[in-house]
Amino acid sequence: MARIRDRSTGDLLVLMVTATVCLAIFASGVTIVIVEIVNPKTDTTDGLQSITGIINTMIGLIAGFLAGKTGSTLAAKKEDDPPT
Repeated sequence: MARIRDRSTGDLLVLMVTATVCLAIFASGVTIVIVEIVNPKTDTTDGLQSITGIINTMIGLIAGFLAGKTGSTLAAKKEDDPPT
């Protein structure tokens, strides 16, 4: 738990949004599986396409987050390094 307390507000916000979306994706996937088992003739392609789009969006969000963290870390290291 100490690691969570050491994170910035922006980090926590991204983690909470990611966890919420992952839970929604999981619940949607389980629902589609149940619908397919109960009624196999039901067309679930729209639901599957929505889940795929959300997963692609999450990958973009995580990639952007990592790029931002890398940029800020590199900038902080340049400020800490003494001039040569």
